Amino acid sequence: MRTFLRFQRFYLLEIFQSVGLGTLAFIVSFTLLAAAPPPPQIASDVEKQSLWQAYQDRYGQFLELDQEDPIASLFEPILDEAFISPDGRTAVLWLALRDYNGRTLSTEPGFALATLTDGGWQVLLRGDPGWNEVVDVLPEGYLPAELQNASAQAPAEGPQTIWGYSLPYVAGTAHRLEGSVLHFHDYPPLGYPSCNQAYCRYAYDFTDADKFPLVAAKAGTVISLRDSCTDGNTGCTNYIILQSAADGVYQVYLHLAYGTIPDHLSPGSYVGRGVYIGDTDDTGYSTSEHVHFMVVPSFWYAGDGYPWGYSLDVRFSDVSINNGIPRSCYEVVYLPIYSDATQCNGNPADPLNPNNDWFTSGNVGANPPTGQLTRPVPGAVVAQGNNPLMDVTASTQDDVRVDVAVLQGLIGGSWREIGARVSNPNPSGVFDWDVNLCQAGMLNGPFEVALKIWDHEGNMVSLISRRTIQVDHACPPPGSQMTSPTTFDGTAFLLHWNAAESGAGISSFQVQWRSGTQAWSDSRQMTFTSGARAGWFVGVPGGSYGFRMRAIDNNGQPEAWPAGDAAEVTVTTPTTCEEDPAEQDDTSATAVNIGFGLQLQRNICGLGDADWFKFPSGDLEHYMLIARSIGAGSAVKVSVYAADGITLLGSATAGGMNMSTSLGVMVPKNETVYIKVEPAFANLTGTAVLYSMNVVPGYRISLPLILK
Repeated sequence: MRTFLRFQRFYLLEIFQSVGLGTLAFIVSFTLLAAAPPPPQIASDVEKQSLWQAYQDRYGQFLELDQEDPIASLFEPILDEAFISPDGRTAVLWLALRDYNGRTLSTEPGFALATLTDGGWQVLLRGDPGWNEVVDVLPEGYLPAELQNASAQAPAEGPQTIWGYSLPYVAGTAHRLEGSVLHFHDYPPLGYPSCNQAYCRYAYDFTDADKFPLVAAKAGTVISLRDSCTDGNTGCTNYIILQSAADGVYQVYLHLAYGTIPDHLSPGSYVGRGVYIGDTDDTGYSTSEHVHFMVVPSFWYAGDGYPWGYSLDVRFSDVSINNGIPRSCYEVVYLPIYSDATQCNGNPADPLNPNNDWFTSGNVGANPPTGQLTRPVPGAVVAQGNNPLMDVTASTQDDVRVDVAVLQGLIGGSWREIGARVSNPNPSGVFDWDVNLCQAGMLNGPFEVALKIWDHEGNMVSLISRRTIQVDHACPPPGSQMTSPTTFDGTAFLLHWNAAESGAGISSFQVQWRSGTQAWSDSRQMTFTSGARAGWFVGVPGGSYGFRMRAIDNNGQPEAWPAGDAAEVTVTTPTTCEEDPAEQDDTSATAVNIGFGLQLQRNICGLGDADWFKFPSGDLEHYMLIARSIGAGSAVKVSVYAADGITLLGSATAGGMNMSTSLGVMVPKNETVYIKVEPAFANLTGTAVLYSMNVVPGYRISLPLILK
């Protein structure tokens, strides 16, 4: 953990080298005894309420003047923090931006002023009369470096473009670009700009839902650092500065978390690209957890003592758009400041979509973790008997720490994560957890496993300690329950059931049936696929049937049959049916005429009932015959015969219960042909077993024959 005293020691060493020991003692004593100016005081809740009301009044006045700006439609201001001067007469307001999704931007806040008058607080926006006068008399520390005029140390020439940098987080991880050119966009009602353009033209804010680890964007040497500020401290900024080894410029990382800079880093330490340097947070001039990253040719210490400088045009090798310039979608659409940065990661038509503006790093971590899977050992027989749990242990090592581990399994030719990811190991880096093989859907038999780990920075290493083990466990069997069947006025009815899968998954269902009080038998059994939750059954007229079922998992383990001898559901079929009006059409001699395009409805009444139709072919040869199932499980076979009623020209049968039938057929011209319709399944009969018959002209399509 970095301490403030250590930070001070770095500077005292420089003073010692230049002034000598005696003078140093005097300086230290004087520094400790001299009265420092009072720091900014955070306003009370009552004062904040008054200041916020005053701001809203001033904001309303501004909007009444019809002074509009694109970002006014995207964001609304909220009060992030307020500070009161020692005399109580001047206040500084930090304004955060909230988008229409209710999310507060993690960036540097907007800035407004207020003065106390006889009539209460009066808010000043940038450009208002009196603004400059109030700024000039603000106590030291009330105006952040971001809003000060550019230092004389800034180079006079325009910024140069520098290359060879990566995003400041580990490869494969993605974080959101919160803002870049928004920093210096001029819109006073929201307190912007939040940063002088000379400083922030090429500055980038990256954020996430919570703090995240940072790694060096480019190799360099530590120049200065601080992580003694408590998280969320508005008056103290944690940071680290690296001087790039190749080009000599300085990488500035601001708003770091307390105590997260590694202890082995100190001024003069070499840091390779991708080396961990600390976590993001919300220290200093900030509205929420993020990192403010920029590259400067030189720097000075400003504000509460954090480094500051003139930003250079840094390009990221792992940003594929805009020639290495990251840009948010709302900036591309509404703030097109750069002519060469017109692209964003996301949908510009929906600029504040939460899925926009995520940039995946290609910054390969310099110190990936290592580890070993210590249990199960190769060849182990695991989760024996009724125990579905497998004990897993791993030993890991990393320059920071390993945060997450998970077991991998080779399933269906692909490596998958087995069980939950586990985190927060003990300090030794040893992980110990259980994997429920049933919940993981594991099957019995040989099984290849390995270890997968992530370190604190997000470096991931997989397929560690690959080995083959033997799984021998008894998962709880799956469950099933038959529900009320759907019956019709006919011998066909639809069975229904629910099912609960076990860890191994369901492979099939077995349904047994019996007539009356017969004994249950495997010879009277139907099998359904794992995805089925209903199935047809056809009985005989006046039959009484009982049904029971069980599920079988992918390990071949069956559910027990329901207890006792009772059926889960019973069904009795009707004994008679009511014939359709066209009956007595059971032969070709009594066939009914059917015209083209005319649908005739019939039922199947009586076992083996057949219906005959006839039609003149005319000048056409090709026809399509369609028998549509109307209900009650209706399914038929359609046959076409020549004029003699005997010569078969073609036939087609429904593919299953309650399915329609179609038949394309070529017939002689100018002849009367016959159609026979009969049930596709034995015993299928009933008043409600309805179908419709239709004959329409068909077409012959000739496809080209391509020979190679």
